[in-house]
Amino acid sequence: MNRKDRRRQAKAGVPAAQEPAGAPLPGGFGAGDAFAFLAGARPAPPPVPVVARPRTKAPPPSTTPSDKSPYRGLFVAIQNRVLDALRTSRSVAVVARAVADSAALSDRTWNEIRPAIESRRQPNFACAAGCSWCCHQQVALEPVEAIAIARHVETHFTAGERAAVKQRIDALAERTRGLGNLAWARLKTPCAFLIDGKCSIYEVRPLRCRAVYSRDAEHCRWAMESPDEYFGHRERRLGSGPYPIEPRHIVDAALTGLAVAARDFGLSWKTLTFMAAMKILLDQPDAAQRYLAGEPVFATALLPDDEDAATIGAPSPAPSSHRLAKSGDSA
Repeated sequence: MNRKDRRRQAKAGVPAAQEPAGAPLPGGFGAGDAFAFLAGARPAPPPVPVVARPRTKAPPPSTTPSDKSPYRGLFVAIQNRVLDALRTSRSVAVVARAVADSAALSDRTWNEIRPAIESRRQPNFACAAGCSWCCHQQVALEPVEAIAIARHVETHFTAGERAAVKQRIDALAERTRGLGNLAWARLKTPCAFLIDGKCSIYEVRPLRCRAVYSRDAEHCRWAMESPDEYFGHRERRLGSGPYPIEPRHIVDAALTGLAVAARDFGLSWKTLTFMAAMKILLDQPDAAQRYLAGEPVFATALLPDDEDAATIGAPSPAPSSHRLAKSGDSA
């Protein structure tokens, strides 16, 4: 509804339409911003209120949604759910269930507003089984997410499937050790859990993977196949594009709930790189239990503070006018 229509309604005494809870934010973002988010980038956070337990000099885990945020309730619900699980039992199974419940809450929040977001403009979302262009990037996740995924592999994969995925994880972790986003993207290597173009852990996939929806599969393909061009143009990486911003805000709230719950219980909450974390958990069967006991088992899997360090000095090729036009579209 434009401004003239609103004035006409006001003169006629017609109440103005109210935005629904969780109303969409304007615009979208481009491939670079989407893939930077997958790799762990988040907006600079305001301080988290100091808690009495545990006493730590570490910085706050992430942005806490403001009281006015439509996703404040999701953050609080996930924080309490995971914290209650940790206080009830340091069992891997109990924590994995709390993480699964948290992911379900995040999915439900998105599904409630998805029809309105998807119908905002054409085309509709292009994401479908078998489309896996976004599955060739470095992915970041919280420690409790990694534990839940390892638990799923242990309980749902056959011995042969576990051996095969462990072999792929070992190889990928070795190839990508110490790499930044550009160097990783240049490998064009699929996630170790991607089998025949489909995610083999879809029901327990990382929250960040749940946040990327696209209206243009070709845009995603270009981003995967042209990492130097993509990384060479910041305005293209961060500009508006075919990815709606709402799932990202929802997942940010959910991730913050997981991180704050771990921090409040005295556990490490710092973000991990997916493959390195999974290698630790699959190599050391007791690693998850040791983490829940407070041991720093994920020290070698921590996401670098400057995850783009290896992209400094990347070439800046001539821009593609076709792709620049596409990435300039709003979602």
